Amino acid sequence: MAHTLDRDAFRHTLNDQTTDLYTLRGAGGLQVAVSNYGARLVQVAVPDGQGGLADVALGYDSLQGYLDGQLSMGAIIGRWAGRLRHGQLKLPDGATLQLPTNSGPHHHHGGPLGSRFQVFTVTQVQPDALRLQHVFRTQDDGVPGTVRLTLDLAVAPDNALHMAWTAEVADAPSVVNITGHAFFNLAGAGSTHGHLLQVPASHYVPLAADVCPVGTVEPVQGTPFDFRAPRRVGDAVAQSHEQLVRAGGLDHYLAWGDAPGAALPAWAQQAPAPVSPITPGGLRPAALLSDPGSGRAMQVWTTAPGVQVYAGHGLKADPMRDSGRSAIGAPGTPWLWQPGDGICLEPMEYPDAPNHPGFHARWWQPGEVVRGAIVYRFTG
Repeated sequence: MAHTLDRDAFRHTLNDQTTDLYTLRGAGGLQVAVSNYGARLVQVAVPDGQGGLADVALGYDSLQGYLDGQLSMGAIIGRWAGRLRHGQLKLPDGATLQLPTNSGPHHHHGGPLGSRFQVFTVTQVQPDALRLQHVFRTQDDGVPGTVRLTLDLAVAPDNALHMAWTAEVADAPSVVNITGHAFFNLAGAGSTHGHLLQVPASHYVPLAADVCPVGTVEPVQGTPFDFRAPRRVGDAVAQSHEQLVRAGGLDHYLAWGDAPGAALPAWAQQAPAPVSPITPGGLRPAALLSDPGSGRAMQVWTTAPGVQVYAGHGLKADPMRDSGRSAIGAPGTPWLWQPGDGICLEPMEYPDAPNHPGFHARWWQPGEVVRGAIVYRFTG
């Protein structure tokens, strides 16, 4: 069962801004709790078929848990998701700009002052929808240009959570790469290695020894990254492959590839109904995650060209960072997360794209608006 969260545990003043917790409820029963600290998904509770709700997203019970815990847990990531090697950003004129670093030598998930560490401004609240805003500034992340992000979250009657954004480029050309970093566990607790994953992607991006892209795109055929047919996450992680060693586990970008005549799986034939007016066109199926034990499944749809699949090896049972809610046991029962207890499916642009000409990073011009979306649709 999903535990009732204490809203007061999320109400604080942080950097002279007020944090809070908002709970969205849809007509189909889906219930989503969101903190404006990092625009985080704190709880995703789906109908359990017995009149209750099952908590399928990892999370903490208080703001302090997020301040002390896994840095990206549940957050919206920007302005540039993923790593930029050595903190370097190649500009359109060929010059290289040095950005602040925060993951060894790299600029990671927006840098030390990325959106996951910011308090978003809440501008609209409805029973089933929420609008948040944040301004990306050069003085925070080193990336040129001011970008005004508006994030809309809405819970649809078909038990889909729509996360759609517009990012308005204000005063200088900029790059934008937004994603969500929720950890999901459709069983409610325990390992996700028994979950089945299907990703209709024909290619993956290999990593160098520094965990940044080599700069090539390779076929998934014969690799641990071939999820074109459903397969157990644990079977992929257990394969012997140099790429898994380099990344410390499964943490790779899978790209659609748009192979001519490629057939979509049956579940992908019907896209989620748009939530007017926020959901943009162009949604495509990114992933199907399912748990055979509970019968639950989660479809992921997106406007992005690929998805980062992270099987949660960074959850290491550290009592300070990895002690969160459990959906099993009495209310308040702690769950010390082990490696693989949650999986992230992060639709985004190609990693480190501005530094690789073949990855086609777009520099958005002043006055242009970037639009994107992720939709999680739950069944079972």
